[in-house]
Amino acid sequence: MSIDLVFSPFQQKQHSYHVTIPNTWAQGRTVYGGMSAALAYQAAENLIEDEREVRSFHCNFIGPLAPDVELQVTAEVLRTGKNVTQIVAKVEQNGQVGVMAQVCFGVSRESKLDYKAGDRHDMPVPKKAKFIPKIPKVVPNFIQHFDLALEKGDFSFKKNSEAVLHGWSRLKRAPEKMKMAYLIAIMDAWPPTMFQMLRLPAPASTMSWDLEFINPKVNIAPDAWIASHTDARHIRDGYGHEEANFWDENGELFAISRQVVTVFA
Repeated sequence: MSIDLVFSPFQQKQHSYHVTIPNTWAQGRTVYGGMSAALAYQAAENLIEDEREVRSFHCNFIGPLAPDVELQVTAEVLRTGKNVTQIVAKVEQNGQVGVMAQVCFGVSRESKLDYKAGDRHDMPVPKKAKFIPKIPKVVPNFIQHFDLALEKGDFSFKKNSEAVLHGWSRLKRAPEKMKMAYLIAIMDAWPPTMFQMLRLPAPASTMSWDLEFINPKVNIAPDAWIASHTDARHIRDGYGHEEANFWDENGELFAISRQVVTVFA
């Protein structure tokens, strides 16, 4: 099922959305986290009726959401002010909350302050994706929907001393139009950086994810690549803290990310 088809229920604004995600979008026993986060985001965005743009997105992954079982996605405006709208969104299954997100949308304003982030990368835009073998119980099903081109780091378990993943990602099947919800799904496609520090696979899952959109006006083509640098800042006591930057193909930084990942190793 293409990402456009997954999001087709959101074309008409409703109080709640009922969506069933097929097993091809699974990540172990649950729906791929980037997909469930994107569903929550889309429900929130549908409540915006003016030119406000997403500024921040905070998502907690509370419990598993089984594929091939109907999900209910809802959103509620907590407050709308002159400049900012605060919205909370939930993805539920069988009456249990699996994902909760708080999303902030803000208007652009004239300001005396203008300081642009100087973060850059030197990775060439890839001509094609790198091959990722389909290894049962190691490579999740959802990866089939993405192209990944790794430039630094490792997908294998080699007990590396460094926990970084630098590279490019995009949807394998380009949508009709790129949406912010689709970008959120793409940005979570990379595995935890800490896996390459292990000798053998181990269970892991994201506990919380924060995204800040420093350029929400970014215009990315449906088939374009997204560059990213993801680096672990701290790993201890079964939790990994990762930070990431995301650029478009022209080198424009449009989002920064922080994740807390639980790992059972």
